Amino acid sequence: MRAGWAWFAGGDGFVLRNVPSEASFLNGLGMWVAGMAVVSGFGMTVAASQWWSTSITSVLWVLPLWAVLYCLIERLVLKSFGTSWAWNLVLAVPRLLLSLAIALVIGLPVAQVIYSGSINDELSKTTTARIHQATNQITRTYDAKVAAAQKEIDAAQARETRLQKQVTNSRFLADCEAGLQSCSQTHKLGRGPFYRRDARRAAAAAAELKRARPQIEATIAANRRKIEVWRAAESGQIANRIATIKADRDFLARQAALERVEKASPAVRKYVEFFLAFLIAIDLVALMLKLTHLFSTGGAYERSAAALRATDLIEVHRLQERANVLTRRITLQSQALQDADELRIRGEISREPEPEGDQLALDEHLSRRPPLGGPAPATPLGE
Repeated sequence: MRAGWAWFAGGDGFVLRNVPSEASFLNGLGMWVAGMAVVSGFGMTVAASQWWSTSITSVLWVLPLWAVLYCLIERLVLKSFGTSWAWNLVLAVPRLLLSLAIALVIGLPVAQVIYSGSINDELSKTTTARIHQATNQITRTYDAKVAAAQKEIDAAQARETRLQKQVTNSRFLADCEAGLQSCSQTHKLGRGPFYRRDARRAAAAAAELKRARPQIEATIAANRRKIEVWRAAESGQIANRIATIKADRDFLARQAALERVEKASPAVRKYVEFFLAFLIAIDLVALMLKLTHLFSTGGAYERSAAALRATDLIEVHRLQERANVLTRRITLQSQALQDADELRIRGEISREPEPEGDQLALDEHLSRRPPLGGPAPATPLGE
């Protein structure tokens, strides 16, 4: 009898020949395992698309890979059940933990797909707030640098204005003394002492302005170049930061958004928890059916398999005992040969005829023994 669908449930055709009544149950259980492998593979494919933020079609290779792996795991677990109730219950514990892990790995990404609308809305709100915060932070940083540079520009321009004002005022006063009686301080027109004083002041201020102007212009130009560079860097950083924030829609970001949605709406949390519990329950159907069948019917398949294993152990025991007999025989033969060689070396064989007769009898006895590894005759071990 071939195992067929029963293979997926841990069945073996050789054992089923002894208990054909178990074939229908194991075939049905195997169909369920194969179907669950396909469903679990599809769920894992959806989960992979969420992990890597890609389309489902690009990760379809996950479906057959996980389906085959799921079938192998389920077959090994179901095949490991025996006739001991305690062992069967202990074996169910790691399978239960595996179901919990599978439910979390598959359930959370699938829940993100189910609530994708709410998650996208939450991500949009979060993205807007993060962009605003990042923009303000970058702007504050560069505004401080620009303000410092602008302060230096204003100081240089104020110095230039002050010197230019000194030149203008001194020249005006000198011109007043020279020809405008209405603004003259002495009301005496002419190039007298006050005129020469104001003219010297105007010349000194003009000379100072001429000396300071290159430095003032260089300071203003350097700070303006800094401001341009900083403004460009600010715009670049803001653009990069905005692009990074908008692209931050991976699995963890979506899960955090889902948690915020759950916090805002307790009904969503209850549904997600129910969905995870459903995945665990449906993944444990094969295990529960197997345990129920064992406890209700006594496990005819498992008892038959245990009997076959016991028969195999009998053959193993026979081979072990045969190996022990052969090992003992080889040891005795080797010891006899060592004794004969020792007598020959001492020369006792040539001086005494009795040992020679004993040696011939030993050689004849050894020649009558079967070759090493052959079937042992039914003679006493000490012969």
